[in-house]
Amino acid sequence: MGVHGLRRYIESNSDFLKTSFFRESKLIIDGCNLLHFLYFMSHLDQAHGGDYEDFEKIVTLFFTNLRLCDIEPYVVLDGGTDVSDKKFETLKKSRQDKIIKANALSRGRSGNVLPILTPNVFKQILQKLGIPFIQCLAEADWEVAALANEWACPVLSNDSDFYIFGNRGGFLPFSHFQWRKVSQMKKDKKKFIHAKSYHVRNLCTAFNRMNKYNLPLFATILGNDYTKLDERVLPNFSKFSTRPGGIAQIDGLLVWLSRFPNPKEAIAGLLSPLGKNAKSASIRKTIYQGMAEYRLNPSSIAQFFISGEPPIRPPGPLQNLPDWSLKPLAEGKLAPYIIDVLTLQRLMMNFQVEDFGLSSSSETSRPIRQVTYGVLLCTRWKKVGKRSRSSGENQQYYVEEYDRQETTLSSSMVPAVLPTRVVTHLHLDSLWEAPEHVRLQVLLDALCVSPVFNAHIIPENLQLAVYVTGFWLNHAQPEPTAEMFWALLIGLVYGHLCREHRTAIGKDQTETLKDQTEREADTVISRLKYLQERNGQKLLDLDLAHAYCQWRSCLKNSFNLNQLLNNPVPEPELAWLYSGSLVHTVAQELMKGVEPESLLTGASISVDLYRNLQAAVERELDDDFIVRMRTRAGPRERRTWNDTEDELSKMFKHLMADEEDDDDGDNIFEETCTVRTRHVSRARTGDPRAKKYELVKWC
Repeated sequence: MGVHGLRRYIESNSDFLKTSFFRESKLIIDGCNLLHFLYFMSHLDQAHGGDYEDFEKIVTLFFTNLRLCDIEPYVVLDGGTDVSDKKFETLKKSRQDKIIKANALSRGRSGNVLPILTPNVFKQILQKLGIPFIQCLAEADWEVAALANEWACPVLSNDSDFYIFGNRGGFLPFSHFQWRKVSQMKKDKKKFIHAKSYHVRNLCTAFNRMNKYNLPLFATILGNDYTKLDERVLPNFSKFSTRPGGIAQIDGLLVWLSRFPNPKEAIAGLLSPLGKNAKSASIRKTIYQGMAEYRLNPSSIAQFFISGEPPIRPPGPLQNLPDWSLKPLAEGKLAPYIIDVLTLQRLMMNFQVEDFGLSSSSETSRPIRQVTYGVLLCTRWKKVGKRSRSSGENQQYYVEEYDRQETTLSSSMVPAVLPTRVVTHLHLDSLWEAPEHVRLQVLLDALCVSPVFNAHIIPENLQLAVYVTGFWLNHAQPEPTAEMFWALLIGLVYGHLCREHRTAIGKDQTETLKDQTEREADTVISRLKYLQERNGQKLLDLDLAHAYCQWRSCLKNSFNLNQLLNNPVPEPELAWLYSGSLVHTVAQELMKGVEPESLLTGASISVDLYRNLQAAVERELDDDFIVRMRTRAGPRERRTWNDTEDELSKMFKHLMADEEDDDDGDNIFEETCTVRTRHVSRARTGDPRAKKYELVKWC
């Protein structure tokens, strides 16, 4: 996003970017840009749903290196969508582009798709590291520039809008910020990071010392996320340039603007050929609106970093946010999409690398979101005389969800739902004051599960994952296989062992696991890592990919609902719940006939945890489903994407051969392509002791 083509133009001229030995300074970081940059530039897994363990290591290294150079980072994250909807068309185009990229990745082609848990993991890492950060109520770009201007320090980002804002401290593009290598001054031994620095004066000096206030006009004419003028009414600016190729239009526009002492005269010069008419007036209004996006006023977030006070809501739709939500929103303890639901009653899905021949994986988690919508929209209370009543008492609310139909962005109206058992006990304006058991019941009803019957046997970090896995097995279509379920549990065990090992480092041995137990856990961790590394990156198994996309979508939406309810279930560290390539690798081993517990042997702690997780989840399944899980079929052919034409050709030949040799060819095709549907009520076992597994207390 940003100003079209500007970054490429700036980087084509060495006069605009100056060498910098960056150290001993505050630094305002575009958080959304940072997490994308670190994830993609580190070549972490995307196709299998995320490599969060390594992502945490990279983020930790980044901030460690900043501290070595006495750099004080302040991270500013995006919040909700701009309530004015100025960027709505841009957002829809961006979502459509992500669908295309995700589909390409699912077919073994190239593309960048951020795994959907990454923003949540990133915020948890920042909290763990003690990095100051704020989640804005709307998009962060303007707040980043305003804060940096107020504090006279640079911005770190790759968004080309920062070439226009002109904040006093300048701009450090990520692509030239060599954070991995910390250097040292010869004279005073102080450490620094090699970077390239940009100031608007660098650009303006190169163009006849152009007035810097002409740059917002330059960005508006060129086109950005907010405005795009009709090119048919604009001059061909490339004729004013001596630069060749695609950058001639940008260069020529700067040459043309440098003739005018201020934006007002430049606008008059631009519109004079059109005369005075309605079209000219409309263009003038659009131009001034576009330029206003770059006008820097005092920051509204500076006070949060100083005193912890959240920003004040501006007039308009953001007044719909309840007072209590402002601080946790700023602290990143609430999902920003609740802002969109409360202000716009709209939500755009994030897309994953899945089977695009099936329904979107987000459909599986829709019932969870519907309860979230119900909590937000159906529990708002208004004063009626001296009494209070719910504004949603006799009204059905809907949220417009933007999801995909195959590879096309589409929208549908999704009704908000509130569990009837708690409807009279919840009020949005005092939601966090509701009794914990009421808030817990909302979450359990959304997931259609019963409470963990003995929380001592399931570590706190895994309790939400247990609930989510039960919901996933009962609602995912096609129905997950036993191997998918078991591999997911092994992934949870692996993540828990890694987390415990990480926590144990640096602690006194009496406070951690015994030496022998820790060595046993290391054996299992090493075995699973070796298995993952030995198998390497194979063609994506679409059946596995789609099933795990559904699980991650359920996890993300449950995590967000749990936060909205003030965490009646302990908030898990998401980085340790899912390792994409590992879970896929384990599932493929299990499909060869390997027994799941054989991968965990050598450490009773891991086998016990696996059994406890399995027993806790199976409480939510009916007996027939459990039998299907335990009597798995042998290895079967899995679907992967090769060349599309080759796939279709093979399928066609196969079907034609069946038609010639067997009158039941239509039946074979039907059995191959039919998606099983299952809408059965899950019988709960009243007494958990009736399960066959012996439950082992976790300690």
